[in-house]
Amino acid sequence: MKSLLSSSYILMFDEYYSFQPRLKEMCTCIDLKDLSSIRYMCSKKVLDSISEKIKKVENSLFFLGAGEYHHFTYMLLKKFDKTLSLIVIDKHVDYSDTYQGFITCGSWLKDAAGLNQIVEIFVLSEEKKNVHNSKIKIFSPLEYKKIKPRLPVYISIDKDILTKSSINTTWDQGHCQPKTLIEIVSHFSSAFEIVGADICGEPPAQFFSPEHKKSEDINLKLLLLLTAKSQSIVA
Repeated sequence: MKSLLSSSYILMFDEYYSFQPRLKEMCTCIDLKDLSSIRYMCSKKVLDSISEKIKKVENSLFFLGAGEYHHFTYMLLKKFDKTLSLIVIDKHVDYSDTYQGFITCGSWLKDAAGLNQIVEIFVLSEEKKNVHNSKIKIFSPLEYKKIKPRLPVYISIDKDILTKSSINTTWDQGHCQPKTLIEIVSHFSSAFEIVGADICGEPPAQFFSPEHKKSEDINLKLLLLLTAKSQSIVA
């Protein structure tokens, strides 16, 4: 077993995690609810100012909220000062163009590929998308054992890869079962050096629903795989 991540954080852009009290107990919350105009899209200048509030990224797990905040993965990756392999588990391949000076939840992967510290990117996705970038290789979720990272690994997970019957996120979703997602993450966390990770893909937060409990259960299982937290929380 490789060494596990030592810290876990919730970036509280909104109230998504207010309905996940067990998860909140296990994490340090960073309150960012006073920020505006960052959902779906954010200017890179604003992103840099938010980055200053995040002190520790290496050996840390971050919960980002809904998939509309997936572009904050780029912010976290940018803070690393070592070269990395990036593994992305996502229904979508977030490699799109956007406005100059901005980053979106659908374009962040293109920006991440431009970072010198990101040497190779493996994307587990059901989406068939032609990406003309030598750093990026796309696999189906069931092909995860074909991935052989050459460097310490950062994992980014969007739970929209899961079936709607297992959790209802804010985006269209894939066909992966939670059991399969757990198997994938367990494989990488046991076989490779993981130096950071993030998770997004929360359900709508307007009011409490059974979806929040489902999401919290999945989040806790992923947290246990990736960090050195006590397993007693899932008892």
